[in-house]
Amino acid sequence: MINRSPNPSGNFAVICQSLYLANLLLLPGICFLVLLYYYRQYQQKKVYHESVEGQVDDKIRIRNLGIGKIHLIRTIQLSILAGILLAVVPLVVIYCTSQLQMSIMVGLIYFVTLHAGFILIGMLNLSRAMARKTPLF
Repeated sequence: MINRSPNPSGNFAVICQSLYLANLLLLPGICFLVLLYYYRQYQQKKVYHESVEGQVDDKIRIRNLGIGKIHLIRTIQLSILAGILLAVVPLVVIYCTSQLQMSIMVGLIYFVTLHAGFILIGMLNLSRAMARKTPLF
């Protein structure tokens, strides 16, 4: 039996992938904002403050992300792609066609199929995050 020590980078990767799936299934938009918050925290990783002696200390908020950083960036990319392909494209197609009933039917089939595909990609990447591997998509 292999005993692995808990890795904060691996845990963060699982959290990112879970937020991606929650963005698709439970709370669209809210979980995406949480992912953007994590990304902003990653971008502003150094905070300077003066101690009592007047020395400047470097503090890193999200330290040693490692593989978690890759999962964070990939989940944001996939969330943006999913938002465009699941919301914008069907609305443009429905708006630009002359046969409303036919375009709504095709749009629903397109949405359900693509949504299931994005969920399967999220499940695959979540399993890879649990195995501490990089995401495939």
